[in-house]
Amino acid sequence: MGDITIREARMEDSSAITTILRDLGWTEPIQKESFTETLAQIQERLARSNREQEHTILVAEQRQEGTQEQVVGYLAVHWYAHLMRGSEAFVSELFIHPDQTGQGIGSRLLSTIEEQARRRGCTRLLLMNRRIRASYARKFYMKNGWEELGDAAFFSRTLSAPAR
Repeated sequence: MGDITIREARMEDSSAITTILRDLGWTEPIQKESFTETLAQIQERLARSNREQEHTILVAEQRQEGTQEQVVGYLAVHWYAHLMRGSEAFVSELFIHPDQTGQGIGSRLLSTIEEQARRRGCTRLLLMNRRIRASYARKFYMKNGWEELGDAAFFSRTLSAPAR
Protein backbone atom coordinates (compact mmCIF):
# COMPACT_ATOMS: atom_id res chain seq x y z
CA MET A 1 0.00 0.00 0.00
CA GLY A 2 1.24 3.47 -0.84
CA ASP A 3 1.09 6.54 1.34
CA ILE A 4 -2.44 7.74 2.16
CA THR A 5 -3.35 11.40 2.48
CA ILE A 6 -6.75 12.50 3.80
CA ARG A 7 -7.94 15.89 2.58
CA GLU A 8 -11.08 17.81 1.68
CA ALA A 9 -12.57 16.91 -1.68
CA ARG A 10 -12.04 19.22 -4.63
CA MET A 11 -14.01 19.50 -7.85
CA GLU A 12 -11.31 17.61 -9.75
CA ASP A 13 -12.03 14.58 -7.50
CA SER A 14 -15.54 14.18 -8.92
CA SER A 15 -14.51 11.74 -11.65
CA ALA A 16 -12.69 9.48 -9.16
CA ILE A 17 -15.66 9.55 -6.76
CA THR A 18 -17.99 8.67 -9.64
CA THR A 19 -15.72 5.77 -10.60
CA ILE A 20 -15.69 4.46 -7.02
CA LEU A 21 -19.50 4.46 -6.83
CA ARG A 22 -19.90 2.81 -10.22
CA ASP A 23 -17.19 0.19 -9.57
CA LEU A 24 -18.85 -0.71 -6.28
CA GLY A 25 -22.16 -1.16 -8.11
CA TRP A 26 -23.67 1.24 -5.63
CA THR A 27 -27.43 1.72 -5.94
CA GLU A 28 -29.57 0.74 -8.86
CA PRO A 29 -30.25 4.34 -9.99
CA ILE A 30 -26.52 5.02 -10.41
CA GLN A 31 -26.07 1.83 -12.42
CA LYS A 32 -28.87 2.94 -14.79
CA GLU A 33 -27.25 6.33 -15.40
CA SER A 34 -24.42 7.06 -17.77
CA PHE A 35 -21.06 7.96 -16.27
CA THR A 36 -21.62 11.52 -17.49
CA GLU A 37 -24.98 11.80 -15.69
CA THR A 38 -23.55 10.53 -12.41
CA LEU A 39 -20.50 12.77 -12.79
CA ALA A 40 -22.69 15.85 -13.27
CA GLN A 41 -24.59 15.06 -10.07
CA ILE A 42 -21.38 14.49 -8.10
CA GLN A 43 -19.99 17.80 -9.40
CA GLU A 44 -23.18 19.61 -8.38
CA ARG A 45 -23.05 18.13 -4.89
CA LEU A 46 -19.35 18.87 -4.47
CA ALA A 47 -19.95 22.49 -5.48
CA ARG A 48 -22.76 22.74 -2.93
CA SER A 49 -20.60 21.19 -0.23
CA ASN A 50 -17.81 23.65 -0.96
CA ARG A 51 -20.26 26.59 -0.73
CA GLU A 52 -21.98 25.53 2.47
CA GLN A 53 -20.52 24.80 5.87
CA GLU A 54 -23.06 22.09 6.76
CA HIS A 55 -21.22 19.41 4.79
CA THR A 56 -17.70 18.10 4.59
CA ILE A 57 -16.48 15.62 2.02
CA LEU A 58 -13.09 14.05 2.61
CA VAL A 59 -11.12 11.95 0.15
CA ALA A 60 -8.40 9.40 0.74
CA GLU A 61 -5.65 9.86 -1.77
CA GLN A 62 -3.08 7.13 -2.30
CA ARG A 63 0.34 7.54 -3.84
CA GLN A 64 2.10 4.49 -5.16
CA GLU A 65 5.82 4.68 -5.79
CA GLY A 66 6.44 6.26 -9.18
CA THR A 67 2.81 7.26 -9.77
CA GLN A 68 0.68 10.28 -9.12
CA GLU A 69 -1.93 10.43 -6.38
CA GLN A 70 -5.21 8.59 -6.90
CA VAL A 71 -8.44 9.05 -4.93
CA VAL A 72 -9.32 5.62 -3.54
CA GLY A 73 -12.11 6.48 -1.09
CA TYR A 74 -14.27 9.22 0.33
CA LEU A 75 -16.44 10.13 3.30
CA ALA A 76 -19.33 12.61 3.46
CA VAL A 77 -20.54 14.11 6.74
CA HIS A 78 -23.35 16.50 7.62
CA TRP A 79 -22.92 18.86 10.59
CA TYR A 80 -26.02 19.95 12.47
CA ALA A 81 -27.17 21.48 15.71
CA HIS A 82 -29.22 19.24 17.97
CA LEU A 83 -31.26 21.12 20.55
CA MET A 84 -30.95 18.51 23.31
CA ARG A 85 -27.38 17.32 22.78
CA GLY A 86 -25.50 20.14 21.11
CA SER A 87 -23.73 19.78 17.78
CA GLU A 88 -23.69 16.39 16.12
CA ALA A 89 -22.59 14.95 12.81
CA PHE A 90 -24.02 12.29 10.54
CA VAL A 91 -21.70 10.28 8.31
CA SER A 92 -23.85 9.63 5.26
CA GLU A 93 -21.29 8.03 2.95
CA LEU A 94 -18.06 6.11 3.37
CA PHE A 95 -16.88 4.26 0.29
CA ILE A 96 -13.54 2.74 -0.63
CA HIS A 97 -12.70 1.52 -4.12
CA PRO A 98 -13.20 -2.28 -4.15
CA ASP A 99 -9.55 -2.85 -5.12
CA GLN A 100 -8.38 -0.93 -2.02
CA THR A 101 -10.48 -2.33 0.83
CA GLY A 102 -8.89 -3.90 3.89
CA GLN A 103 -5.96 -1.48 3.95
CA GLY A 104 -7.14 0.82 6.75
CA ILE A 105 -8.31 3.60 4.43
CA GLY A 106 -11.86 3.69 5.81
CA SER A 107 -10.50 3.76 9.37
CA ARG A 108 -8.27 6.72 8.48
CA LEU A 109 -11.25 8.61 7.03
CA LEU A 110 -13.30 7.92 10.16
CA SER A 111 -10.56 9.03 12.54
CA THR A 112 -10.01 12.22 10.54
CA ILE A 113 -13.69 13.14 10.66
CA GLU A 114 -13.78 12.33 14.38
CA GLU A 115 -10.95 14.82 14.95
CA GLN A 116 -12.86 17.45 12.98
CA ALA A 117 -16.03 16.72 14.96
CA ARG A 118 -14.20 17.19 18.25
CA ARG A 119 -12.78 20.52 17.05
CA ARG A 120 -16.31 21.62 16.11
CA GLY A 121 -17.57 20.72 19.59
CA CYS A 122 -19.73 17.81 18.46
CA THR A 123 -21.03 15.52 21.16
CA ARG A 124 -21.79 12.57 18.90
CA LEU A 125 -21.19 11.09 15.47
CA LEU A 126 -23.90 8.97 13.90
CA LEU A 127 -24.18 6.77 10.84
CA MET A 128 -26.40 4.08 9.42
CA ASN A 129 -24.93 0.77 8.27
CA ARG A 130 -27.31 -1.67 6.65
CA ARG A 131 -27.03 -5.14 8.10
CA ILE A 132 -26.79 -6.68 4.63
CA ARG A 133 -23.53 -4.81 3.91
CA ALA A 134 -20.13 -6.49 4.10
CA SER A 135 -18.91 -3.71 6.42
CA TYR A 136 -21.60 -4.71 8.92
CA ALA A 137 -20.77 -8.41 8.65
CA ARG A 138 -17.09 -7.81 9.35
CA LYS A 139 -17.95 -5.39 12.20
CA PHE A 140 -15.96 -2.58 10.59
CA TYR A 141 -17.57 0.21 12.61
CA MET A 142 -17.44 -1.69 15.92
CA LYS A 143 -13.73 -2.34 15.36
CA ASN A 144 -13.34 1.42 14.95
CA GLY A 145 -14.98 2.20 18.30
CA TRP A 146 -18.57 2.74 17.16
CA GLU A 147 -21.45 1.05 18.96
CA GLU A 148 -24.68 -0.20 17.50
CA LEU A 149 -27.80 1.42 18.90
CA GLY A 150 -30.00 -1.62 19.34
CA ASP A 151 -32.95 0.39 20.58
CA ALA A 152 -33.10 2.73 17.58
CA ALA A 153 -34.95 2.32 14.31
CA PHE A 154 -34.07 4.26 11.19
CA PHE A 155 -37.00 5.39 9.09
CA SER A 156 -37.01 6.60 5.52
CA ARG A 157 -39.48 8.51 3.40
CA THR A 158 -38.64 8.90 -0.26
CA LEU A 159 -39.51 12.29 -1.72
CA SER A 160 -39.79 13.12 -5.38
CA ALA A 161 -36.92 15.20 -6.67
CA PRO A 162 -37.61 18.90 -7.19
CA ALA A 163 -37.92 20.03 -10.78
CA ARG A 164 -34.67 21.36 -12.22
